[in-house]
Amino acid sequence: MNITSKQWFQIVSGVVSGLITGAALLTTLFGQDLTIKLVAGLGILNIIISSVGTTLSSQGSLVKDVLAMPGIQKVEVNAHANPTLAAIAVDPTVDKIAPTQSAQVQVETIAKGS
Repeated sequence: MNITSKQWFQIVSGVVSGLITGAALLTTLFGQDLTIKLVAGLGILNIIISSVGTTLSSQGSLVKDVLAMPGIQKVEVNAHANPTLAAIAVDPTVDKIAPTQSAQVQVETIAKGS
């Protein structure tokens, strides 16, 4: 299977959320005192996982994920790009993405933030 880091975070977050939701069932398994501690710990873990997942799902990360997909030959960026996309398009270390010839100057300007 080809599971990305973002998908792993979603899987773990879903499992943790399911365990929190199933707190009543955990009481039967572990007793009330331990279950309260488990659910509190899982709640904190879920907050952390969600925070990391949000960071990993930025627009720049999305563009880089698309570029890494098999079958993507080249992505061309025009003058309507936002600063994040423009910066990736003009980064010489990133393969398979570049500004269109007609928008080269505009994309460079957008990437610089001017």
